[in-house]
Amino acid sequence: MRLMEKNGNLVRTLTPAELDQLQRFHAGSLTSYHLLTANRALLKIRSDGHWLACECRNDHLPVMHVRLDSSSGIVTMVNNPETHDHAVGCEFAKDERETGSVRVHAERLAIMLPPDSPLKLIGQFRQVSEGDAVERIRNTGADGPAQREQHRQVSMLMTLIEASGLNSYSAEGKQTLTQQFAELRKVAARYALVDRVPASNYLETRIDMKHMLMLKSRLVESTAFQDKRRYGLMLDCVVGTKGRKLLTFDKPEGFDFKGQNLLWGGTKTEGPVLALAIYSPSTPGTNFYELINVASVPVLSRGHLFPVYRAEEREALSEMVSIINWMATKGVKVVMRRPMIGSFTMDELVLTGANDRVLSVSLAASPSGPEPTSDTFKRLSDFKSLQTFSKYVMGFFMNNKK
Repeated sequence: MRLMEKNGNLVRTLTPAELDQLQRFHAGSLTSYHLLTANRALLKIRSDGHWLACECRNDHLPVMHVRLDSSSGIVTMVNNPETHDHAVGCEFAKDERETGSVRVHAERLAIMLPPDSPLKLIGQFRQVSEGDAVERIRNTGADGPAQREQHRQVSMLMTLIEASGLNSYSAEGKQTLTQQFAELRKVAARYALVDRVPASNYLETRIDMKHMLMLKSRLVESTAFQDKRRYGLMLDCVVGTKGRKLLTFDKPEGFDFKGQNLLWGGTKTEGPVLALAIYSPSTPGTNFYELINVASVPVLSRGHLFPVYRAEEREALSEMVSIINWMATKGVKVVMRRPMIGSFTMDELVLTGANDRVLSVSLAASPSGPEPTSDTFKRLSDFKSLQTFSKYVMGFFMNNKK
């Protein structure tokens, strides 16, 4: 069994003792102290943002993640959506993918897209059975391929955020806006729009008319797409969306887009937002390019692209950043991370310090459902004020300083 980062890089191989512990945990044969130890080990893997890759196959490794049920506090190992099946006879072959109503919700969750595979973010033009007329696959379909492509676009944006580390913050890892976009471009280079064509070749990290024309020129002249639909990606921190308008800071009246407004969590949140737009012709046989679908996730500010669940979080989240910076000056290193992929609790923030100190917090005004009653989970709304909450967070990590 391998421990891996979400971008596919190997962290290390588990020891035989660790593998035996996971096998017994998965089989449900652990009790008492041994079960508690296994839970702690799995929570550490989850807080570090790592995945588990099973070595039961030589060709494609099935990948699992650690899930914490926010309503019960139960920890489980779950096969990633769209992962490869385990080999016959593997101890982890039992399919823990969600079923029933939970499965319906899971289909709306972002997934980590595999590198080096065509992204398939927009439908191809197809022939109609009658005559030689051509029509496009509608981006507004309620189900079928169009919906899957829209889901993959949201997943691509989440993948860019996760793999670039923008959903993590530490004082020593603080980056400028230029550095943050550079990390996003590095991740995009690992993905292909079509076979063996890096997405970064057709990515612009500024949404304005100048960069649209630059991207269009490269797409029109490209020979890589052959008979496939040509499209590029535009990524930028913008004001937000209004109707079918993408509002930027340089052009408040906005740019028109023709497709869907795809929102992380399904609810519109006040900007700024990090937006990923598809740039492509909407009809075949034309060089008229336009914005199609737009996926977006709220961020803390124009200069800090840390993802935000709701606008109400921003004040408290800025306070958390200040606290982490202050504790670093006192020799206490804390990392704040927001799980984006496969997370049922989207408002959850995980703070990790030395000596395995882990605190999960929510800055949302009200819970979206039942939550675990644990000393390591706290909600801002349960405290009298933001200052009281901040003192608790500082005490949680500072009192453990050695």
